[in-house]
Amino acid sequence: MRALTPRVTVSRLHAARAFTFIAIGFVAGCMSPPREANPAFPVTIEAARADLDRMYADPKPAARCVAIIGGIADPSISSEAIIERLAPTLKDSTVIEVDFFGTTTFAQARAHLLKTLRLGLKLDENAPIPEIDVVAFSMGGLVARDAASCVHGSERVPIRRLYTISTPHLGARVASAPFHFPQSEDMQITSDFLVELDEVLPDACFELCCYAVTDDVTVGEEFAAPIGWPLWWVPVQAGRYGHLSGFTDERILSDIARRLRGEPPLTLGPASPLPD
Repeated sequence: MRALTPRVTVSRLHAARAFTFIAIGFVAGCMSPPREANPAFPVTIEAARADLDRMYADPKPAARCVAIIGGIADPSISSEAIIERLAPTLKDSTVIEVDFFGTTTFAQARAHLLKTLRLGLKLDENAPIPEIDVVAFSMGGLVARDAASCVHGSERVPIRRLYTISTPHLGARVASAPFHFPQSEDMQITSDFLVELDEVLPDACFELCCYAVTDDVTVGEEFAAPIGWPLWWVPVQAGRYGHLSGFTDERILSDIARRLRGEPPLTLGPASPLPD
């Protein structure tokens, strides 16, 4: 099932700034050099597609409700793409889609996530949100971490497993550009917001699994996992843009689907360092 909520009105100026933040890497994307496969994530696109087909033919239940959440100012493009590939692998499972189009601050995004989860789960106002798993693209991963923390002294989202794709855990390369957009400013390297998230991460109750596509000139794959956490990266496909290809990459989504279904992942530990 999916949760549908009214759109929040956002100014054209804010929307334009946010989409610039997302798409700033387009020109450089086609110039990405050829990359070797990741020895800790040794799966081809063709093998991943075949693996997804296997799971489509034999869907399995997820252990918990799954929330699929998108990135900055994204009107459900990334979340829809992820749901299209993951939902058919899951049987009799609640899948809730959340996008943050119309929000301009992390506080607004956190409140919107809580509201959408309550609607999707058909919960009364005072009923606690049950434990869930989250698959998040880009900024959505930071919203999930923020919503799962107790620092706000209000209701938190009890996340059991958090899968992030191209999330700027350590900040984003382009966030320092003068967009004058609160969410992008909070994603600047060493921002107070990111420092606070890192301070509470050791006490987090969720398991964190980070993915990235190489040659991400928007966020930077080197920023896609907190310090000390493994990063499961895949080489960018020829002619694709590293950041925006993350939410359709079958290698990443096949591995996430396996984990949601309780199957062995495609990744092999320990994680390999990023290529030079």
